Parts: sequence; C-alpha cells; structure tokens
Amino acid sequence: MFMRKITHKCKSVSRVLPPIALALVLSACTTTPPVEQGPQYDITAPALESSTFYLLKAETETETGEAKADWYLLALKALIAEKQYAQADVLVSRLAKLPLTPLQLSEWQLNRALLSQQKGDLQTAVDNLNFQPSWGIPAIQYQRYYQLKGELYEALGNLPGAVLSYAEGSPYITDNYDKQQNWENVWTLLVKMPPSELNSLSATTNPVLNGWVELVNLLRRYSGRPAQQQEALNQWLAANPSHPANRYLPNDLTALQSMEILRPDRIGVMLPLSDKFAAQGEAIRNGLVQALLDDDSGNTAPSVMFYDTNALSTTDIVNQMRTDGIQFAIGPLRKDKVEEFLTVSQNAIPTLALNIPKEEDGAANTCFFTLSPEQEAEQAALHIEQNKHQYPLVIAPDNGFGRRVSEAFSKQWEEQTGEPAEIEFFKNRTAMQKTVQRVFGLTESQGRIQQMQQLLGLEMESEQRSRRDVDAVYLVANAGELTLLKPFIEVAINPDVQPPKLYASSRSNNRVNGVGEIGELHGIEFSDVPLLVEPNNPTAARFNQLWPGLDNGMTRLYALGMDAYALIEALPQMQALPEYRFEGLSGELSLGDYCTVNRSVSWAMFGDQGIVSVK
Repeated sequence: MFMRKITHKCKSVSRVLPPIALALVLSACTTTPPVEQGPQYDITAPALESSTFYLLKAETETETGEAKADWYLLALKALIAEKQYAQADVLVSRLAKLPLTPLQLSEWQLNRALLSQQKGDLQTAVDNLNFQPSWGIPAIQYQRYYQLKGELYEALGNLPGAVLSYAEGSPYITDNYDKQQNWENVWTLLVKMPPSELNSLSATTNPVLNGWVELVNLLRRYSGRPAQQQEALNQWLAANPSHPANRYLPNDLTALQSMEILRPDRIGVMLPLSDKFAAQGEAIRNGLVQALLDDDSGNTAPSVMFYDTNALSTTDIVNQMRTDGIQFAIGPLRKDKVEEFLTVSQNAIPTLALNIPKEEDGAANTCFFTLSPEQEAEQAALHIEQNKHQYPLVIAPDNGFGRRVSEAFSKQWEEQTGEPAEIEFFKNRTAMQKTVQRVFGLTESQGRIQQMQQLLGLEMESEQRSRRDVDAVYLVANAGELTLLKPFIEVAINPDVQPPKLYASSRSNNRVNGVGEIGELHGIEFSDVPLLVEPNNPTAARFNQLWPGLDNGMTRLYALGMDAYALIEALPQMQALPEYRFEGLSGELSLGDYCTVNRSVSWAMFGDQGIVSVK
C-alpha cells in the first residue's frame, strides 16, 4: 500500500515494483482521466489522529501554504485534546505568522480561545474571539463561535454577556432540538438575573432578546401568583406571534401553561398563641393576616382559622381541622409539634410546616419553611466565597446553636472550595479577648517572646505578631457580643497586616438602642431578611408604625408570616418549575430537596448613618 498526497497527483513509483505492476500504474496515469475526489480532511471537525501524525503531515507538505496551515490547525486541535498546552502555545504563535483564509482564521480563533479556556484564562479566551461578519464562512462556525463565547461569559459570571451571545448565535442554528436547548439556556439565565442586569439587556439592538427580557419582567410582576402569570403569558404569546417563544417555549413556561391552579377555600394555621412562644406566634399571625388583607389578586379571600398549639393537643387540632373542612394547613412552629402533627394527621392535609423535623424524609403533602440559621450560615459561606476570600474563620458561641451554625458554614465552604473552614468558639463574654488573642496567634507569639527572654536573660524590645492567613471572619454573635469582638480583633491585628473582612449573622442586627449607628460595628457586613435591610421598604415602614416596640426578631417572624401566605399559591408553581424564584419579604425563595423552601438572604453593612444595603 502507498500513500497519495492530498493534492491527488501521481508520483514516481519505486523500482522494486514488479514490471507488470509498474506498467499498470503508468497506464493508469496516462490513459485514465483523474477522478475528482473530495478533501480527505475537514479542519472544522474534531481531530481524529494524534498531534504527531498531523505535525508530520505539515512538515512534509510540499504544496501550498494553505494546506500546511490546515495540517497545523488539526495538530493544534489534537494537542489541546492531549493537554499538551505548551506545544499548543507554540503552534498558535506559528499559525499567527501564516497567511490564513477566513475559514482557517475562524478555526484558529476558536482553538486559541479553547486553549486559554483549558488553561483557566477565561478572560483571554473571550478576548481571542473576534469573528467578522464579512468572512463568508459556514453557519456552523458562527454557531460554534457564539456558543463558546456564551459559555465563557457564563463561567466568568457575566450573565448579560452570555445571554447576548447565545441569542446572537440562534439564527445560525439549523437543528430544531439545538435551537430549543439554546433558548432554554437563555431563559434559565434570564430568570436568574437581578433587575439591574435585565435592564442592561433592554438596551441591546436584538429585538428577539428584548422580547425574552420583556417576558421575564412581565412574569416577575405577578411573582407568586401563577394564575395571573398564566394569563399574562398567554396574552403575551398571542401579541407576539413571530417571537421564537411561540415555537421554542422553555419547559418551565410550558409547565406554567398547563398547570392546574387550585386555591384552598379554608386554611388552618397552627401557632403558639398563649403561654410560651406566644409573642413569636402572634408576630407570624400578624404577618399572615396582613398578607391576606393585602391580597389584590381579585379572587375570593379564603377563610382562615387559627389553632393554638399551646392550648390544644395535636390530636384535638387534627380532629377540629377535619370538622372545619381545612384544605391547607400552615404550621406548627415548634419542631416537636411539626413531628406530632405529621404523625397524627398521617399527611392527609397539604401542609406548609414552619419548622423542619429532625428526620426530614420528604413527607407526602408537606413542605417546610422556616427562618433557619443553618441556611443563613450556608448563604454566608457562599457570599464570602463569591467575595474572593480564601481563608475564612468562624467565631461562634460554644453551645448547641453555635456548633450547628458553624458546622453548616464549614460544610458549605468545603463544598465550594474543597477545604473546611476554621472554627473557634468562645465560652462567654469574659473569655472573648483571650479567645481572639489565641485564634490570631498573639498568645503563641507572647510565649515565644518570653521564652527568648528567659534563654538570653535580657529584657528585649519586642512586639507580638498576629497571624496573616485569615482574610475573612464570620461572627455568629448578637449585637452586644459583636461590639466586643470587633475591637478585640482589630487590636489583635498588627498595623502592617491587612485586616480580615468581618461578616456577621442576622443575630447582630437587633433594633435595640439604634444598633445600626453604633460606631464599633462600622464596616461589618451582615445578612438579614430584605424587610430589614432594603431602604424605603413600605412594608417595613407600615410594620414599624403598627408595632413600634417590637425588635427585629419579631420583624423577621412577621415577614415569615407574610411569605407563608404567599406560598399557599406559589408552592405548586415552585414544585413544577425548578428554576422558579419568589421574591419574598424574608428572602428570595426557591424550592430544594424534600420540598424545603430555601431562603437567600440579603446583605447590608453597618454604616455611619445606619444600615446600608450591599448589592
């Protein structure tokens, strides 16, 4: 067997061929017209051979520079697949010096960007992509270009850039399945974007993308009201018949269209309304009643009946609910009461429990919604990681609460980074300073100084040195504890060391004696419900007028009650649409495993004039 060159020209044959074979070959060359053959390779397809094979072909190529560049491009693909990045860099530079056709330029850009992506340099990868509309190359190249650019923007966290790239690439997609997946991806990213980023997309000149943005904003206007969202969606589709949403409607919107929406007429609410925890129960009740009064959906208001879990046994409550014809239950509040109710009722009544039992096993007909401090700690770990910190330290009280919250933070941090977070506990306020000095290495540093003085027998001029690795501290502390911890930490850090950024949980934001204006807390970021950190919130202003003497803990429970009422109608939508997010007063709500409502908290900072929202 012998190999023909890619130009398909006949070449001389070795003298070792038998005379008859030689005659046949010569006869074929002189008497048979050449047969036109297609190319034996495709530079836009994946490399099927090794990089060595393609490099050898390039180095032995005697024809045009165009053919040599083709072999180099295939070799570049193979090198990237083989993770030989140094050799790939060399080949990228060599190709840059060759005269390339538009098709070759497109392949060179795509593979150069892919190489940067593989090496983790995402911004360089994006910068390396600059296709020209005048190139006249196949549509598949533009499809690959916009797809890769969108993936890179998405990995960089630039959701508007990713959405715009995917939308720009849609006209080049010919397969209906691929086009459906492309618009699914666009929609998924759009619903994740905050209003500010959505507004930035409205300024684009892409009318199709503007239509998708308009649809997102329309459905958000009726957030938590699936019946009105259904109507708004259908009206929008009818008014925009040429928009691709009519043909490539995302799956969650298809589910919204077909969703059967049921509104319970009789709702039962189980709360402690006497004796222990009565104040908490009343705050939740007030929020729920206020949400009922604010309901402007146009539907007939349901009947709501309250059951005091401190005055009635769980068995009596379940029997009374059956007599009252309750169709949906909210509560109980206490963890042990939730477990009792689910056992006695045998999950016969659709329920939104306001606590999570120890054995969370996804009971039928039951969802769980609570102001979980563990969820808040998990959100803090995500927030601190997103702020590019690498070495967080958790300082928490040495009790059951502190250990649960710290463990939740560390577990989430390990999921994000692969490393557990460092945790330290303080026994009480008296022991705080010693704990901080030990944690930041001052105790150990002082010990070394004393040891040197004893060894040398001299009084030495010395300075304690604090550790330098901690770049963030998450403080699980109330306002009083925080006013002690912050100055202790500041004193423990040497002046020449960049101090760690301080973060705190919502426990630090207690509306007592104007805690938002205490100078010692200046600069600390903390998490809390939107009702307490978003400026000019009319619901918060009304709450403060109605109940001016209640602290922030009661405000959070009030927000919980308002959101619990909204979830009655929103839960079916959240179950049908996994990507659905509900902007509640206690946080951004979504549905997790075992029908647990996850709550994304808001972030704020203690400033000179009070609390400042952190976007």
